[in-house]
Amino acid sequence: MINNNQIQPILTNLGLDDLESNCYMALLKKSPQKASELARKFESPKATVLVALYRLADKFGIIKRSKQKNSFLFWVEDVADLLHYADRQHQQSSENKKIIEQALPELRSMMNLDATKPQISYYEGKEGLKQAFEKVLEEADEIIGYGSNEDDIKYLPELYPKYYERRVKNKIPVKAMIPATDFNIQALKNTQAELRATHLIPKEFNYPIQVNIYKHTAVFYSFEESFALIIKSRPIADCLKKIFGMAFDKAGETDKTLRINQ
Repeated sequence: MINNNQIQPILTNLGLDDLESNCYMALLKKSPQKASELARKFESPKATVLVALYRLADKFGIIKRSKQKNSFLFWVEDVADLLHYADRQHQQSSENKKIIEQALPELRSMMNLDATKPQISYYEGKEGLKQAFEKVLEEADEIIGYGSNEDDIKYLPELYPKYYERRVKNKIPVKAMIPATDFNIQALKNTQAELRATHLIPKEFNYPIQVNIYKHTAVFYSFEESFALIIKSRPIADCLKKIFGMAFDKAGETDKTLRINQ
């Protein structure tokens, strides 16, 4: 059987403050009541209690009110109104999320990245790695770097290979150098569908790390050490783009040789 201590957190999670929760519980046990009765019960000013009751009625819609002579009566009509309010909140939250997602590119364009003050974020553990990968999906327009499809699947099977499909859905192409392991060579058949321009490099360069460079951001993932480092800096990102771009072009020659020998 649910007691008061179990109900209070539910009301709090819906956004009610302590007084609002107390008023609701009091009306649940005895309805209708006047604000003056509740004010005496909680030893609070009547005006303060009235504000709480109006919010419960007008904002939350979980109690009713009607005027009787010179005062209002308040009561709980149906406890299912709690569920109805939760449903409205969920719907509004979903709508707000869509609006924010649509506004993200414009909001990011308004950000003023001070070249003298790079933004550095550190993410630890498997959840941290996943969080860093999610940020790339949210922010990137094109990615250049180094990595291994084999490591993606090995270390983050709950994220990959679905992550590739989500990246394609977001229209984010990739230029990547990947070690010529048997697994990665087999993955080459998906490069076009996955918006990847891929150059093979010798498998001796196979390390459990990944590097993503996009816009003004560089991301370094270390799978075995289980961390990710994100650096937002124009000079660093621009420099790494040129270095990795030159390496990618040079790797084109190596790629031809490796494919011929397969």
